[in-house]
Amino acid sequence: MSAGGHFETRPINIYSLSRIHEELPFNIVEKHSSQKRDLQRTKVHEIESLRLFVDALLAAGVSLDECDGFFYSFHIPQIGKEFDLLKFTDRLCLNIELKSTSVSQEQILGQLLKNRHYLSHLGKRLALYSVVTDSMSCYKLSLNDELVNVDFGEIVSAVRQIKTGYTGHIDNLFRASNYLVSPLNNPSRFIQGEYFLTQAQEQVKKSVLSGVDSAFLSTYFHITGKPGTGKTLLLYDIAKTLSKNGKTVIIHCGKLSPGQYKIRNEIDNLNIVSVSELRDESFSLSDYTYILVDESHRIYTEQFDAICDSVNKNDQICIFSSDPEQVLSASETRNDIVAKIEALHLDGQFTLSEKIRTNRELQSFIMCMKDLNHRPKVPMDYSNVVLNYANTTQEAQYLLAYYRSKGFKFINYTKSNYAPSPFSAYAEDFDTHHVIGQEFDKVVMLLDSSFFYDEDGKLQGIPHPNPNYLYQNLFYQGVTRVREELALIVVNAPELFEKIASIVTPAES
Repeated sequence: MSAGGHFETRPINIYSLSRIHEELPFNIVEKHSSQKRDLQRTKVHEIESLRLFVDALLAAGVSLDECDGFFYSFHIPQIGKEFDLLKFTDRLCLNIELKSTSVSQEQILGQLLKNRHYLSHLGKRLALYSVVTDSMSCYKLSLNDELVNVDFGEIVSAVRQIKTGYTGHIDNLFRASNYLVSPLNNPSRFIQGEYFLTQAQEQVKKSVLSGVDSAFLSTYFHITGKPGTGKTLLLYDIAKTLSKNGKTVIIHCGKLSPGQYKIRNEIDNLNIVSVSELRDESFSLSDYTYILVDESHRIYTEQFDAICDSVNKNDQICIFSSDPEQVLSASETRNDIVAKIEALHLDGQFTLSEKIRTNRELQSFIMCMKDLNHRPKVPMDYSNVVLNYANTTQEAQYLLAYYRSKGFKFINYTKSNYAPSPFSAYAEDFDTHHVIGQEFDKVVMLLDSSFFYDEDGKLQGIPHPNPNYLYQNLFYQGVTRVREELALIVVNAPELFEKIASIVTPAES
């Protein structure tokens, strides 16, 4: 941890680490030396593989000094992508993957291609190798995307070329926003396939497609997950795959964004419609082989029934995606569409649990805001959360203009058609109903006396001018769109501000 409170992953000497044989002390020392915070554990066969690799380096004349500066088993935060060994200079990046036993060359090639994708944004010259340590077979990824057998001496030379190691902070090189793709916000990257799914997303996709392959009659699948777990990207990726085999439609429970129009215009056999279009006489669900419903917890009972009637009559495949925690209105709670989905004869139900949009610190802060009794198990660095207090609407407007000039997106609460609210005075970039499925690096939101904490420490809201909307749920919908930095402005609500400020108050030692 740096003097400023930020956690920084440090390079280590791989010779020193490789001398430890037992799993428990290896993991303790590795985590301590690197200052990692993740709970990933290195297994015995991986420890042995590292030791064999280091022994081979020493036998080839590599010194202990040249074993300095390696980042071992580095994980990109939120993504789950791991690199066995990384070493940097300002202009070079060396990546070495270790395999304890022989695997197919196709697997090795696939891994190195993925590694190049994740490392290419660094702007450094890349050298990517894989070593099978039981045979010391060595491979390199060529510039032509080919897997080439190389002599171990080439890897020795590469290690020696990077003598000083990297003096910068590796965590600053790998930001989740470099890799996380929202189909709605980054439609071009989505269309061109410039993204990778996490391991959890890949597994769900594999299971769904396997179920689709074996289905001949009407079939239902259900994917659930909290905000930021990657449901939308997964659903859109599955839809893109299915569109190669038949007409596919994604039903979006909200107004379509420009990104959605771009996707449906440029991917053959893939249509995206707002759920309101189900009422249009010109639209027919029966035209499609595959029906996918994003944010399905938001649809009305009659819309749900219409989808199921079509699926059952036409032997279609239907995939629902939902999160009951993201309901925005009282009617959505009453409809309880998720319960209706789970009452279907589902051929598969899958849950995405790991959040990939929001970093761990922001996720922790949001959970603490929802419930003041929630406390993280480990110390959290909340430096990417900025708390502001405004005594008047004018001061709040001033602060909003400041943050928007810094690239923050202002997400306001959906307005009522019946009556104004205190938030009607603020011109937003988006309202909470128009950010469904979207994500932004920087978000700024307002709170005022419309919010309060109940006696159990839970964040609550006064009745919205539209009695169907719930302020606390609208806030949760907006704040969970953030990826990197969050700014909150509390307007003329000192008690509320004091309780929110308590979240970032350092614990007394």
